Amino acid sequence: MKNACEIWKDQLLEAALTGSLTAGLEEHLRTCTICSEELGNIRARKARLDTLLPFVAQRSEPSANFRAQVLAAARAAREGKRARPWRVWRLAGATAVVVVVLMMGLTLQRRTARMIPENELAAAQKLTEWRAPSDGLLVTPGQEILRTMPRLGESYLDVPVKTDEEE
Repeated sequence: MKNACEIWKDQLLEAALTGSLTAGLEEHLRTCTICSEELGNIRARKARLDTLLPFVAQRSEPSANFRAQVLAAARAAREGKRARPWRVWRLAGATAVVVVVLMMGLTLQRRTARMIPENELAAAQKLTEWRAPSDGLLVTPGQEILRTMPRLGESYLDVPVKTDEEE
């Protein structure tokens, strides 16, 4: 169909299904061969589908053993539900075993992490007391004085204070 014929598309389908044409569509079909061929194609497709409809409708009823098949499926589903609780308990048991094994592994790992060999502990203590060779250069003469904090009214320096009586 041409772009100008797009407006007639729905009316063509309606005309093919009902068999009645509107005045505007009838006038358009006289001048447009493409739309006339399209209407013929749609009518032919409808006729083919109408001939196939009785074959489809023939098998509309369920088969003779349908009831037996439904009952057998229901029995199988019921038996399957009886077996399911064992599956659930089996899965729950396996999950519990995995959790217990993981907890035991974590506990053992923590215990082994706490126990440090004596030689490693001594080496770690030496590292905490280690001093760099340049630390001796940082020592100042007043460092001992600065390590202590004077009490209220005292001074860092031990200088005699004159009282009013001595003046």
